[in-house]
Amino acid sequence: MAKPEKVVAPAKGRKGRMSRAERKAARAGQPRRLAQIVEAFKLTRKRDKRLVPCLLLAFIVTLSFFELIGALLGGAIIFTFFGVTSALLVTFIVFGQRAQGAALGEIEGQPGAAAAIIENMRGDWRLTPNVAANRNMDVVHRVVGKPGVILIGEGSTDRLAPLLADQRKRVQRVASGTPIEVLIVGVEPGQIPLRKLSKRMTRLPRTFKGTTVDEIEGRMRALGAFAVPIPKGPMPKGARLPKGVKPPTR
Repeated sequence: MAKPEKVVAPAKGRKGRMSRAERKAARAGQPRRLAQIVEAFKLTRKRDKRLVPCLLLAFIVTLSFFELIGALLGGAIIFTFFGVTSALLVTFIVFGQRAQGAALGEIEGQPGAAAAIIENMRGDWRLTPNVAANRNMDVVHRVVGKPGVILIGEGSTDRLAPLLADQRKRVQRVASGTPIEVLIVGVEPGQIPLRKLSKRMTRLPRTFKGTTVDEIEGRMRALGAFAVPIPKGPMPKGARLPKGVKPPTR
């Protein structure tokens, strides 16, 4: 009878540590966090002229608050330490928010911007970009998730109306009874600003579980996607479909 294999526990002490070469390789494989932050700061400062004043204001106000508490309670040193730490944290949070706002402002109004936002959202969102479009680059994206099917339009509300109506009919043919939400992203009155899209989608009611979402997504595959090669990401403003390319009419 064969003896059972002996389970070898991970080595402890010096034997369990990584060698110098392994540590160096691990550090080389990790992204340079500080370099990324510096690059993000440079890009954001070009787009947001009020970035530096806002960061200084966040730091000074937070630190002053803790200094005032320390002066009143008689613990200046310890409150100064907590003040500096908290001020750095608040400043970093403000920087992240303004960096995100500047990045969204750069792509807002461009076809494909909504699809880029959805692809980076947390949660179970099954995106099929560019399921319909016209020559003016008004596009419709289809998303399958726990709320059901969400049709995301980008462009003019009037020009998107027939595209969205056609997509709604097609979805109902293959998944009758499935809730369909229609969201139009843009800067026109009544449209959803790009920066509020993810929040709006996460607030939709969760109707289905994962297995049902898989089933709905399988039915959506029968509809396919728009055959014209429209990039998934944001496109330059004013772009149009090439001549001779006709939007789908089915």
